[in-house]
Amino acid sequence: MKLLITGCTGFIGKHLTKFLYHKGYDLTCLIRKTSNTSNIEDLNIRFIVADLTDKANLENLPDDIETVIHLAAQVDFSAVSDKVYKNMIETNVNAVENLFKVMNKKSTDFKRFIHFSSLAALGFRRGIKVNNQTKADPETLYGKSKLESENLLKQLCKDFDKELVIIRPSLVYGEQDYKSDFLQSVRLINKGIFPVFGNGNNIMSPFIYIEDLCEICYRFVESKTTGSYICAMDEGFSINEFVKILSKILNKKRGAIRVPTCLGQALIFPLEIISRILNKPAPLTRKRIKDLSLDRKFKNIHTDLKKAIDYVPQKTLEEGATSTISWYRLEKLI
Repeated sequence: MKLLITGCTGFIGKHLTKFLYHKGYDLTCLIRKTSNTSNIEDLNIRFIVADLTDKANLENLPDDIETVIHLAAQVDFSAVSDKVYKNMIETNVNAVENLFKVMNKKSTDFKRFIHFSSLAALGFRRGIKVNNQTKADPETLYGKSKLESENLLKQLCKDFDKELVIIRPSLVYGEQDYKSDFLQSVRLINKGIFPVFGNGNNIMSPFIYIEDLCEICYRFVESKTTGSYICAMDEGFSINEFVKILSKILNKKRGAIRVPTCLGQALIFPLEIISRILNKPAPLTRKRIKDLSLDRKFKNIHTDLKKAIDYVPQKTLEEGATSTISWYRLEKLI
């Protein structure tokens, strides 16, 4: 089977590209002129330099692609400015439309589109257990841009009779990760200054180990199943439990500091205002702090994955974090 992958040099992309290559697929990867392909350049795959935001620039795409896996995106959970949001719409929505329409025009074999979205598209729902049927209500600008891309693809696939799978990963972690929230959390816990807003008993957003996510995508490539799927290791642990697990792996007695939610929001407000003025991402927002102090619960997400592709995430947080932190140490990231 011939696949086209975008975002192949990002954290998820390089893992997935290697994973699918070793499964025997014929891969074409879209890259930018500035992309660092050092992790995958030794693979026998075809690279095409193209800008997804320029439709005319995509005319040299191959005409025999069967499935598109779209990972490329501008990710910014803390964006607060209109300028940043405009850029995200260009990259996360308009570029998706360009890619779909060019592939639909060029390849008569094109039949399936696998789109990597985000839990941010659903929003931080309060007081309910979220499942794959929960109505999306994103609160961040990034989440809104990802939901727009989902809705656009649903309409395009309906209009042109294509199969669509939308993958909504939770927080992804693993080796080869140089800048994720997970790495930042590990660094803060290692220093004993991880901020816990409120009492820390709230259920946090779950994680998913990179190998599990690759396996899920592979199975959707092989499957005829369509639809939207939350992909997470649904362990349901609290912030306190998360800190305890990572502190144990890091051999730290105290990994966190308590911060009242209202105090955290008051302290971050000036930085949020400055970020708006400068049209730059905020390091943290009041809304994000509030979200970090509330429960985030899910139901039936593993049941749905099991039914769709006969697979659910296997790696527990302790198992995945032990492996990942060992790699961080080898790379001197902590």
